[in-house]
Amino acid sequence: MRAIIDIFLAIIFSVALGSGSLHLINKMVKREALLKVQKGLPSLELFTNKMTHKR
Repeated sequence: MRAIIDIFLAIIFSVALGSGSLHLINKMVKREALLKVQKGLPSLELFTNKMTHKR
């Protein structure tokens, strides 16, 4: 019975830590995306024109 309780506690802790780390990674990705946008990116129209023109 003790082993079953230990397994359930391990699962609960791993889920809690996993969701916390995902939240942290999500915040980091959002921050980096905002920094890239603030620095300025080439226009999407220019990018699509380069993709559609044959060379």
